[in-house]
Formats: sequence, structure tokens, C-alpha cells
Amino acid sequence: MKLIQKVIQKIGTLKWYVIVAVVLVIGVILYFTMKSDTNETASFYVVDTVERGEVTSGIQTTGNIIAEQKLDIDVYKQLSRIDAVNISNGSHVEAGDILVSFDKSDVYVDTQSSRVAVIEAELALENEKENADDPNAEMRTLENQIAGYEKSIEDSYIDFLNENLEMEPNSDQDDRLADLTQPSLSGRYVSDIKGEYVVQIYASAAPSGYSYTVSGLERNTGSVVFGSATNMGTRGLKVTFPVGMEDTIRTRDSWIISIPNTDIATYEESKRNYEEEIKNLKVSLDNAKQELEDLQRTDSSAYRDLNIEKAQASLVEARQRLSENYDIVQERNIVAPFSGTVESMENVVVGATPTGGTSDSINLGVLISDTFLTTFSLGAADVAKVTVGQKVKVTVTSFSQQPVFEATITQISSLPASEGVAQYEIQALLDYDRTKAALVLREGMLADIEVVEEEKSDALRVPTSAIKYVQGIPKVTKVDQLTEEQQEQVSKMGILRTEGMTISTYDVAVQLGIVGQYYVEIIDGLSEGDIIVTSSLSDDASESEQEAPAGFSGRPPGGMPPGGGQTRQGGATGAPIPAN
Repeated sequence: MKLIQKVIQKIGTLKWYVIVAVVLVIGVILYFTMKSDTNETASFYVVDTVERGEVTSGIQTTGNIIAEQKLDIDVYKQLSRIDAVNISNGSHVEAGDILVSFDKSDVYVDTQSSRVAVIEAELALENEKENADDPNAEMRTLENQIAGYEKSIEDSYIDFLNENLEMEPNSDQDDRLADLTQPSLSGRYVSDIKGEYVVQIYASAAPSGYSYTVSGLERNTGSVVFGSATNMGTRGLKVTFPVGMEDTIRTRDSWIISIPNTDIATYEESKRNYEEEIKNLKVSLDNAKQELEDLQRTDSSAYRDLNIEKAQASLVEARQRLSENYDIVQERNIVAPFSGTVESMENVVVGATPTGGTSDSINLGVLISDTFLTTFSLGAADVAKVTVGQKVKVTVTSFSQQPVFEATITQISSLPASEGVAQYEIQALLDYDRTKAALVLREGMLADIEVVEEEKSDALRVPTSAIKYVQGIPKVTKVDQLTEEQQEQVSKMGILRTEGMTISTYDVAVQLGIVGQYYVEIIDGLSEGDIIVTSSLSDDASESEQEAPAGFSGRPPGGMPPGGGQTRQGGATGAPIPAN
């Protein structure tokens, strides 16, 4: 205003157009000055209701959330084709679930052979026990076994020769016969001689107008009877010319039957299975012959007892081989040892085959358990105050609502983690159930830690931010009364906004009990249900009664605030020394 008065005094010395400009400037200044004087200051109050609940105090620090267990699934990768993939990145599995399966076809054959060997060993032991008092009967049994093994070897070979036999058009007839209906084989080839049958059609006086000749392994002639099986020779095979072929059959049409059929895709696999079976049968046959020779050379109870022991040893050995094969089958399945989440999988697809080594691009990932720990460090003075089994309050700072979890100390390091200031690592197991938790914990989250030293479950409490100190005396700002509109605003948001006015409040001296990081126990001075101011803020920073917390949230969300280094919160009754 003094500036304006000086300007007016000089107006008389100025020319008229200067006077006009000065008047305009003064008008603008007065307008904004008056407008500024009429602006109302907005104030914000965070209010809360005095209630009962848990109050804790103890050692404060920060830490990390880590999984209790982590399994590198890639360690169990095998160098065989992947048959099944039941997981993906981020998928959850239960303990016992099969994660990945590898090809088992090779071990199934060994397992079947081992199972047969166990059955045979069990029978052999029973025979040894039953015939211990009658060695002649035992020798007869062995002779029967030898005959059985020899017959099995013969039958296995015939089975191999009969594997997928079929009639194929002769090479010089393939172009004409390939797309036509072919005659079919039936019966069983009962000889052990390898070779070929050649069947050729010729015109004849037979009712069908055709007959056939058989050459190769056997020689034979027969009439073509459509829809009826006729013998090709004396070795069990029959040929059927199906109804409908009478329209396509021609003189000199020719087919070949190869015994065994080496043209099928499964021939090599069938051959390997046959050779493995024959190998096992021959081993059993040799053992039986040797036992028979031993019995023939001896006829004493000592030898008979020895035979029982040998049979028992053979059974143990057979069972061991079977167990080993079962183990190999199971090892082709990677099974989750605990429930958790799979992460970091790369290039895991059905049909792919790991190669091993540094160039292998297949990574089966890591299984992270559903149970979590929190890890933190304490100095030498504080670590002496904690014990295994002590309760810990954990606030996950990564969540906006900051849920609080309870944990129990499970491990305290005996050695400091660094060479400088001694810090001791501590682990605590979180009371966390993934199936019921509203928020999912993850590896690497940050947390605020309170190692509980003092607690009360049903204390009259107020937020710590509500306490202020006047000459060392703790006081709380109590709200005298609120209008209906203000009560509705508080019930919805917990925040009261006023413009041009303040709410009616007064300070009340209180006696404190447990002083925690978020809540303080009130022993005297307030009653349950009282409304108090926890913090306030106005548009003019100079008028702020108390600086509002970050985010202007007065009621603690049930846990500790983010941040904060390692401190110790006092728990004595009475007024603590106020902060400067």
C-alpha cells in the first residue's frame, strides 16, 4: 500500500497519458490485492477413532523376502527326447506333480524283462524249497524248466518271424496292383526257416476261373476261392482272396510274403525286443542246465540247501534289477518335491532333446516354493536380544496396502556377515498360506521388520503420529465435535477438509504404555471411541500444525511404514523423551 501512495504523489508531475497508464496499473494491483485477501485457506485433518487392538514394540529394521526353497529343475535334465511338458513359466504346481517327462521306451523293455526274471526266480525258489527233501523230483523240475526255456526260445523266434506278415505285390506287378484290393494272410507260420513265399495267379478250369501257384519256401497249387481262406502249404499260413477281387484279378498277378517282414517300420525295434528276450531266456536256460548238472553230480542235503540259497540270491538279484529299472523309469519323470511356482523356463517343448553342455538352449527353469522367509541383519547389541522362535512382524513394502505377516525366527547366524561393523544374518519363516492369501508374495520383495520384544493384544491404542510433545508431556489433539457432513466425510475417507474454518479441537495430556512404530498404547487420558487428529495440513505451509505423512494417510494399514533403518522402539510407560 505504501508503494501505491508514493505512486499517487507523483501523478501530478506526470503528463496525461502517463497518468492514465499509472491509473490502470494501480487498478490491477488493487484488484489482485483484494482478491488475495478474500481467498479462503483450505485445511486437511486426518482423524481417527481411539480403539482397542494389538500394540507391539521391538527392534526395527528392514529386510528381504526370499523363498524358503528353490530347486534348479535343469539339474535333472536328461539327454533323451521330451515326452510331456506339464508346466509353463509362472505356473503353480503341487508337491508330487510331474513337471517334465522324458522318453521311457528303452527302459520299458528292460523293466518287463526284469519283471519276468523276478517271477521266474520266485518260482525257482519255491521249487527248491518244495524239492529239498526229494532231489530226484527237483531234477525233474529242472528238466521241465529246461524244456520250457527251450520251447520259449523256439516260440519267441516263431513269434518274431510272424511279426506283421503281409502280402506285397511283386516288384514287376507293383504298378498295377498297388492301388487294388490285395489278398490277405491268416494263420501262423510254424517253421523256423526264413525265406519268401511267391503266389502267382493263372487261368484255370476252377469255378472262379483262376488258380494260384506257391513257390519259394514251399511249393503248392490251389484254386482261387473268393472270400474263403485256403492253405498256402503245410506250415500254417493261409491266403484269402476277398470278394470283389474277381473284377480286378488277372493272370500272372503275383505277390510276395517275406518271412520275417523286414520292410515294416517297427522291424528293428521288434528285432531288438526279440534279441533281448532270447538273451534273458538263454541266461535262464544256462542257469537251469548248470543247476541240473550240479544236482546230477551231488545228492546231499548240503548241496540241496546250497541250491535254496542260490535261488534266494537269484531272487534278490532279480528284484534288485527290477528295482533299478523302476528307478530309471521314475527318473525319466521330474517330480515336484514341494509346492511352488516355476520360473525361467526356456525352449522346453515336447519332442525336443536336450544336448547337454554350454550350447544347450533348453532350460527347465527353477521351482520356487510357496513358503517364504524374511532375511535381515542386526548389529551385535541387538542380536543378543533375539532368540530362535521369537515372533517377528513383517510388512511388505512392495504392496500399497502394506499387509502385515507374522513370522518366527528360525536361524541366527553365529558369524558376522561383513568384516566392518558386525552385522548378523537372521532368517524368519513367514506364516503365509498361498491358497488363502489375498496378495501373492514373490522372491526379492522388500520388507520392514519388527522383532517383537513387547506386545499387548487388547490395548487402548492410537496411531503414533497422533502423539505430540509439549514440554516433554505427551499430548493428543482431541476433536470436540463434528457436523453430520464432517462425520460422513470422515467415515468415507478418514480425512476432513475445511475451507475458511477449522474444526473444534483441544489437546489432552495422555499417559503412554507400549510405544510402537505405528501404534501407541494409551493408559490414561482417552477413552475408546474418542475422535482424535493424527495429522493436519493447510494450503499455507506456515499454518501446518503437524507435517502429514507421505500420501497423507493417517491410519496405519495394519503394519509398519516403508523405509526406516534399524532402530529400537521403546516400550516403557510414561512419556519418552520428545524428538528435537
